[in-house]
Amino acid sequence: MFSKLESCLLFLLLVAVALYGAKFAVYDQKTRIHVAPMMNCKVVRILCFGDSLTSGFSINTMELHPYSTRLQECFDSNSRTALFGASSRPIFEVHNAGMPGERAKDQMFPRLNQILQTAIVQYSWVIILAGTNDIKNSRKNTALSDSRAIFSALVKLHNISHTFGAKTVAVSIPDRECEESGTCPNLKETHKKINVLLRDFTSRNKNVILADLASEMFLPRDQRMWSDSLHFTKEGYTKMAHIIYSSMKDHV
Repeated sequence: MFSKLESCLLFLLLVAVALYGAKFAVYDQKTRIHVAPMMNCKVVRILCFGDSLTSGFSINTMELHPYSTRLQECFDSNSRTALFGASSRPIFEVHNAGMPGERAKDQMFPRLNQILQTAIVQYSWVIILAGTNDIKNSRKNTALSDSRAIFSALVKLHNISHTFGAKTVAVSIPDRECEESGTCPNLKETHKKINVLLRDFTSRNKNVILADLASEMFLPRDQRMWSDSLHFTKEGYTKMAHIIYSSMKDHV
């Protein structure tokens, strides 16, 4: 049996070991919520909003591999997110709100508005990747009007996010396989015009940064990264997360 003194010393030793180990721990989302107030840490909450490319759909496995999961890991592994360091170091929470099949022009705004209105937390950043389901309806000789209409819908998503105090990340729309084969010229023209408008928009707006996915996931495509003509594999969504993280890391 331990004496009272030995028991106290053992208890203090266990506490010291636990605290030392906690210095290097990576915290899950639930722990972040509870630890942040105790450590006087800023919490940077990030909402990933969009369609199936945000939800992480992959036809190869019929499972979801959202880029938000890897994006969370990227922020957690960054030295600036380490706990028990300088009090100015933030903790990051990445949430996913991807809805497969959703269009930017007539479906996304009400959903994003509702998410932001009813959220019990305030988001610091909203990452927006949208328009992929709109451009598939592009028709001959309407690329200019179609691209402007879709771009206008995207701008509304950014503006409502700014209204709720969040900055935004505009993710350019990646290529489809049919654009390489030349079987969807109307879609290709509309798609290219939207990305040009997005790049110009981000260059003129201090509350928006660009994650140029289309410039990094390009044609001819690496088959390891794509599960079908539009969606990525798990490896592709991982690369997508790294592209978005690289665009954000010096701004958050």
